[in-house]
Amino acid sequence: MMDYPGLGASGDDLSLHAVILHDRGAPVKHSTIVPAGVMLVAVIAGACGTDLPSEATPPQVATASAAAYTSVDIGALLGNYSSKANGVNDAGDVAGWSCCGSGSGAFARVAGVVRLLAGDGSAALAISNGAPRYVVGYSGSPSKPVRWTIGNPTQATFLSLLADERSGAALGVNDAGAAVGNAGARAAMWSAAGTRTSLPAPAGFARGEGRGINNADHAVFVFFVAGSDWNGARAYLRLASGSLVALPPQSGDVASYANDISEVVDGAVYIAGTTRTSQDVFRSVRWKVNVATGVILQTTLRSEMSHALAVGNAGGTVGYLEENVRSLRYIAYLWRGTEFLTLNPPKGGKDGRAFAASPNGRFVAGETVVALTPHAVLWTIGSP
Repeated sequence: MMDYPGLGASGDDLSLHAVILHDRGAPVKHSTIVPAGVMLVAVIAGACGTDLPSEATPPQVATASAAAYTSVDIGALLGNYSSKANGVNDAGDVAGWSCCGSGSGAFARVAGVVRLLAGDGSAALAISNGAPRYVVGYSGSPSKPVRWTIGNPTQATFLSLLADERSGAALGVNDAGAAVGNAGARAAMWSAAGTRTSLPAPAGFARGEGRGINNADHAVFVFFVAGSDWNGARAYLRLASGSLVALPPQSGDVASYANDISEVVDGAVYIAGTTRTSQDVFRSVRWKVNVATGVILQTTLRSEMSHALAVGNAGGTVGYLEENVRSLRYIAYLWRGTEFLTLNPPKGGKDGRAFAASPNGRFVAGETVVALTPHAVLWTIGSP
């Protein structure tokens, strides 16, 4: 999913997505009533690259000192053949997926204790702060969107699908338990109480999915044109009012992806994503958007071949560098202001990828490859 082509059209079985999920931007979720205020905010002119503050950063990569962070091989703790960490919160609790031993499927590591989450063919894709902890992902065959409530006991709640929707996934969750993702070809939102809202695809798009939601109910989505997972894809911010703000590709590019959203800080949110020139050329991008007006305040672009998959409340962004779409060589990174640091995996690992960041910037989660096997990783940042 090197720019997260998406989780598939209506009727697709998502049971294989645990293997590839979170190369978002590469890959990284009936009569429903949509709020009457849903509209396209007139910032779409940015699709031509005009009138948007944009700053390209030089391709300078620094390796952080050993004191800057520590890393833990969670995969080794799980004891399974393969694993991936897809979400992390401010306490360093991790949600992910493991395979293929007795503990296969979705897991949550909360307060250092690994919990296997109920469901066949399941994967956990995001985890909340607060109490109780909420974890979302998918489970079943075909895969259905699910929200687990972590407790004693831990409970699984399947999120609603319509009669014509065979499968779906929840890709993001906030502290109240509201979630976003996809239901068949439809971009979907589920309230904390489970009420379902479908977002109609903007004109010209065939399907969509939600990828992140914050505690103010602002959320990010990606919509896809028919017949392509990358050419023509477009990122959007959905404000809590229901208005849609287009997050356009950079000038000359053909696709944009929004993968994560921060909380509101000083009236604005940060959004991590990717802008794509072609199937083989892609760069990390970070938008800053005023949530009262929908105006894009700043667009900051990396020059390396890379994907931005998660963002903290201070704008610190994580993802990975990728040599090219066929090399399978990766380097996890942390991008904070003008600082761009590579994150080395634990000893014995290589090809690290960062998929998630805690809102407070202290934790980063992802994967590394150990002896040809993916292992879930947690990085703890010394000075968030």
